Amino acid sequence: MSKFKHLQQGFSLVELLVTLAILGIIIGVMLTAIASNTQLNTKTEQSAQATVAAQQVLDDARTSDPSSMPLSGAEPTETVNVGGRNYKVTLRYCVPTPNYCSGNARQIQVTVQYGSKTIFTVETVFTNVNSTVDNN
Repeated sequence: MSKFKHLQQGFSLVELLVTLAILGIIIGVMLTAIASNTQLNTKTEQSAQATVAAQQVLDDARTSDPSSMPLSGAEPTETVNVGGRNYKVTLRYCVPTPNYCSGNARQIQVTVQYGSKTIFTVETVFTNVNSTVDNN
């Protein structure tokens, strides 16, 4: 009967402390992984939104005739709100390779910043495209 009582006593204090320590380590690792994943998601969301902001500014510029655009310089920085965040978008002309700037073409560089950090930069060339279609 004394052997049976010994088996019914439960966990010792040392066993409980070791279990709690292991559980604490596992929870700590899980919280770190969740925090890292949240930061990555936020960064990815900002990058996607910065791309949308750049696209909006480029779409506005696309309505202009490239030959009427300057051969150098930049437009004033424009604030574009996407997803509740304000991005600062700067449009520059003929930088860094001005050899793409001619009568009908302009190289355009768009830089998107959030706070003081540059999130996205893209370069493109705008030109007039004339096509004639023979309907014969």
